[in-house]
Amino acid sequence: MSDSQNMDWPVFFKDTLKLGNPQSPVGICTLWTRKEDVYSTVPADSYAVCGNLYTVQGINAMVKNILANPRIRSVIICGNDLMKTGDALINFVEKGVCDDRRIAGSSGFIDSNIDSALVELVRKNIEVIDMRGREADVPKKTKELSANKSKPFVKPTIVSGETDDAAQLTSDEVAFRVSGKSVADAWLKVLDTVLKFGEVKKTDYGIRQKEIIDMVTVIDGDDEGIAPWMNFTAADLENYYKTFFGSGAERGIEYTYGERLFSYALDNVPDKFLGEMRATTDQVKTIVEKLKKDPHTRRAVAFVLRDKDAGSKNPPCLTQITWNVKGGRLLQTAVFRSNDMFGAWPLNAFALRRLQKSIASELGVPAGQMITIANSAHVYENSWDAAADIVRKNYAGMPVQFEPDKNGYFVVSVDADAGEVVVEHRLNDGRPSGYVFRGKESQELYRRVMNENLITKFDHAAYVGQEIAKAEAALHENKKYVQDRA
Repeated sequence: MSDSQNMDWPVFFKDTLKLGNPQSPVGICTLWTRKEDVYSTVPADSYAVCGNLYTVQGINAMVKNILANPRIRSVIICGNDLMKTGDALINFVEKGVCDDRRIAGSSGFIDSNIDSALVELVRKNIEVIDMRGREADVPKKTKELSANKSKPFVKPTIVSGETDDAAQLTSDEVAFRVSGKSVADAWLKVLDTVLKFGEVKKTDYGIRQKEIIDMVTVIDGDDEGIAPWMNFTAADLENYYKTFFGSGAERGIEYTYGERLFSYALDNVPDKFLGEMRATTDQVKTIVEKLKKDPHTRRAVAFVLRDKDAGSKNPPCLTQITWNVKGGRLLQTAVFRSNDMFGAWPLNAFALRRLQKSIASELGVPAGQMITIANSAHVYENSWDAAADIVRKNYAGMPVQFEPDKNGYFVVSVDADAGEVVVEHRLNDGRPSGYVFRGKESQELYRRVMNENLITKFDHAAYVGQEIAKAEAALHENKKYVQDRA
């Protein structure tokens, strides 16, 4: 393959990019600003491609697309840089990549399947022109740069994603559930589950994904620190908080979660009248008032979607948040129609947890469990290697840490006179729950115990089965049985 014109280019995220003239040496990166607001002012024959850069990891797709069309020698960055991805791109070109493939001065990593020599070729042969805040000058600059025709700096090269699917597990299961004491803890389990059981599927972006349908993740603790294995910094998180909790509309950006939550535009008012009529509502403030009045309400729901999102090419991933008071604690459930579990979920979870604690504080109650439900929980192909490396180093092969089952525990004993094993369920405060099981055969008894839905944890179920089997053996061998309390 000798010419990028013969390729189906761009290779990655083609459907979300605006293609101009592939012969042009200029690419335009509009960061978080709507790309339509920029390319509509630029002659289409003066740029090769125009697109957004929402996350640092998106630099990998940019590098791969440039390698596939190495005529591109200049990348203009402009628009609103909410997550400082523009800074990361500049650092990539000017400072390079560290030995661990982290972009110097950034939290992003370069994919391991991009050969280091190719990475350096890209860095040395492209320039980044910083025009953030000077968007009006982009058309003139693009035209000027497009006149600088040059030969490709390397033979067009296609860098694919993961290629070895031989060890991919398969499962028809949906609604996987994982839990953790912290966002960091739960994230490891989320990644492990998606990488193992996610179905390899195409996406709308010209890149594959591993996807689980309806993943439920429960955070049940107060440790909210950023763990060393997480792929972002405290500065990245603070930048995300600004967008999540900011109620104002951001320049050139279709929406932010903060705007939708704290300044929700009413659907029955035309957009051109919204500013004049101030027809918005602070959903979070309304929720707090509702819960103060009726803590038992099932109507404490905030919506992120609007009617007009039905026809949008970029509808919000977070669709709604619901709050409930249970046992005197505030629970929060966030529903995502789509969630990138590697690049987006941890930031989403930290911000949602802060929101939950803020509302709980206003209500004067402690924050309880936080739940996220991802209708499509996925990891994109260009992140498979990085996610697998994080799981391998920080999770795989480690024993499950004991945690009490919230539904209670079991006392196993032997009734020698009746020739039976007795299994009694108790609440965690020691009171009998009223469920008592008796039987002579461990397998049949264990299955009756499991049928009553009293156990929520896999390790608890394994322990109960083990103890029932030990009790049956002691009964048959006429030996004393003592339950293992470890």
